[in-house]
Amino acid sequence: MPDGTGTTSTTGTTTGTTGTTGTTGTTTAPWYQGVAGIDSEIVGHWTNAGWINKKPEEIALEATKSWKSAEKFVGAPPDQLIRVPKDAKDEVGWQGVWQRLGMPKDAKEYDFSAVKFTDGTALEESFVNSMREWAYAAKLPKDAAALMAQKFIGYLDAAETSEAAERTAKLQEQKEALKKNWGPNEAANTFVAQRAAAALGVPPDAVKALEDTIGYDKVMEMFRTIGSKIGEDKFVMSTASNQSGVMTRDQAVAKKAELMSDKLWVKGFLEGDQAKAREMKALEIIIVGNLREAA
Repeated sequence: MPDGTGTTSTTGTTTGTTGTTGTTGTTTAPWYQGVAGIDSEIVGHWTNAGWINKKPEEIALEATKSWKSAEKFVGAPPDQLIRVPKDAKDEVGWQGVWQRLGMPKDAKEYDFSAVKFTDGTALEESFVNSMREWAYAAKLPKDAAALMAQKFIGYLDAAETSEAAERTAKLQEQKEALKKNWGPNEAANTFVAQRAAAALGVPPDAVKALEDTIGYDKVMEMFRTIGSKIGEDKFVMSTASNQSGVMTRDQAVAKKAELMSDKLWVKGFLEGDQAKAREMKALEIIIVGNLREAA
C-alpha cells in the first residue's frame, strides 16, 4: 500500500493453525460400570452365563428365561429338593443323594420278611444276608430291594416247577421203557431189584440220586442184575427143568398152595421168619402182577 512517500510497503500477517495428525486409542467403559447394585458377584454370574458382552435388554431377556425355567421349583419344600454333587467322585455327597431316594443308611435296614416262596416257605438267612449286601451295593431303595427279591424268588419257583415237570415226564418215559423191556416179569424183577438194593445197604435217597443221574430204567436193571447174582431172585425164578426165568402166575399159585399146606413152613412164616416172608411176598407179586398191591 502506498504510504505517500512513494514507497510501497506491505505488511502481512499470516495466521496459521498448526495441527498434529495422529491416532488416539480409547476404551469404552462397560455400560454397567458404576451402576448401583451391580457388584462383582453379579458380573461374575453374567460372565459364567455368557451374558457379559450383551446389551442390558438382552441380559434382561436371558435372565427372565432363566427365572421362568426355575420358577416351578420356587417354593418347593427342602425335603423335596435334592442337590446333586458336581464331582462324580464325591462319595459322601452321592451317598446323601441315594439315601434321599430311599437307600437305607445301613444294609441291615433292608426287610425281606414278607418275601416267601410260593408254598409259604421263608427265605434262608444266608440268602437274606446276601440280598441285603447286594441291594446296598446297588444303592436300591428299600421297596425296590424287596420287589427285586420277590421277583427273584418267583423266578426260582417257576424254574423249579418247570424242572419238576420235566423230571416227572422223563421218569414216566423211563418207567414205560422198563415196563416194555421187562414185560410180564416187571413186578417180579422190581422186587428182585429192590431186594438187591436193600441187601447192599443202599438207602432209598441214594437210589433216587442214581435214578436222577443215570435214569430210572438203567438203575433198576442194574440192581436186578446184582440181585440175580447174589441170589435175591431165588424166590421168583422158575424151578421147572424145561423153563428158565421168572415163574409164571400159575406156577406161583401152585407154589403158594404148596407152602401153605406145609405146617412147618407156615409156623415159621407166622413166627416172623424173614426169608419165608420174602418168599411169600415174591409169590404174591407174581400172582397179583403188581408190587404195590402185593405189599
